[in-house]
Amino acid sequence: MNIDDLLNKYFEGETSMEGERYLRTFFASDKVPQRLMIYKPMFAYFDEEIRKKQELRQKQYTVKSNRPFYWLAGMAATILLVLGIRQFVFTPDPCYCSENYVVINGRCYTDIHKVRELALEALGEVAAPASEYFPDREEDALDRKLIENQLKELEDIFSDDE
Repeated sequence: MNIDDLLNKYFEGETSMEGERYLRTFFASDKVPQRLMIYKPMFAYFDEEIRKKQELRQKQYTVKSNRPFYWLAGMAATILLVLGIRQFVFTPDPCYCSENYVVINGRCYTDIHKVRELALEALGEVAAPASEYFPDREEDALDRKLIENQLKELEDIFSDDE
């Protein structure tokens, strides 16, 4: 095959893939005549571009093989994120230790004796005689009696007689 004819066909866009491959191989060899040396850098450039494309395809293939790993890592990160948000939004009950409890000043108490002690102490701080709240008027006598009975019931509930 005459190299000059093949070059003319190449520049006219009439060569086949096999003809172009032959030209690239020819200009990559050391047997290029001096008069055709001006074409050697052009075909070297084409060979370099082909090599880069092949490397890029190889890299894309290796990235595609890691896709299941990235998918699983993304799912794990999403689950951790959801659990973290859930922890902040739905804070656990601070008194998970017992079914019956009371929170006083931000602390959880389950001991009934301690709860009674604190309740009586709090009632003692706020309790005042009924006469202080109600003056000695006849129309308030019924209300006074009702409140005294309620205070008596509260005192019975929190007494240590149980």
